[in-house]
Amino acid sequence: MILFDGIYSWSGKTSTGKRPVSWWPGSYRVKIVDISDTTPQGVFHMKPVICLFADTGKGFNVRNHFQYFAQSLCQEFGMALTKVLWVEFFAEARAMEVATLKEGTMVGREMLYTVDWRLVHEDESALIETHKGLLNVPVD
Repeated sequence: MILFDGIYSWSGKTSTGKRPVSWWPGSYRVKIVDISDTTPQGVFHMKPVICLFADTGKGFNVRNHFQYFAQSLCQEFGMALTKVLWVEFFAEARAMEVATLKEGTMVGREMLYTVDWRLVHEDESALIETHKGLLNVPVD
């Protein structure tokens, strides 16, 4: 089931008191798919949601502030941060990288995460390929 398919943008401002994705405006092409309803009975995915995203080239790049991008998407679409496979797509290189978030330190009431980037694994690539009808390449 597709949860979102479009341009996800932010203004860099906040009126709610919550931290925005970044303090500078930006946008990404994002497609979020919950694959749990297409999985055979008795099979459970550790990460049943795939978030495929690509930089639009307009505004701030979230690579160094990925935690806030991921948290914003999770809050808006009701996802658990640890149950999402975060995949960045690079159209020019036809390559994908996965972001993994690990809990770090609490600062006040906020959990800070360590973000590591790696190439997509073969099984993850196969999973994305299996759901190709749902996960079209996220480029404009």
